[in-house]
Amino acid sequence: MQCPCCCSNQTFKNGRRKDRQCYKCKQCNRQFLEFYQPWGYSHDIKQLCLQMHLNGMSLRKIQQVTNIHHTTILHWVRKAKMKGDEISQQ
Repeated sequence: MQCPCCCSNQTFKNGRRKDRQCYKCKQCNRQFLEFYQPWGYSHDIKQLCLQMHLNGMSLRKIQQVTNIHHTTILHWVRKAKMKGDEISQQ
C-alpha cells in the first residue's frame, strides 16, 4: 500500500470505516483508504427530482418518493436557479 500524499510504502492498517480498510502512513501520519468510492447522486436522479419540483411536487413528497432528504433537493433547486440550468423536459 502506498500513501497518496507522500508516496511512502511505510503504511499500516488502521481500523475500518464503513466496512472498508483504513491505512495510515508512518511518514506523514495521513490516514487514507485503499479505494475511494464516489459520493453523491447521479445526474439523472438530480434531474428527476428537479423535474418533479417543477411539476409542482413538494420537497417533502419528493423525499418520500425518492428517499433523498428534502434539504438536499432544496440545495439542487437553488443551485439550478443560480446557474440558470435548463432542466430537461421529458
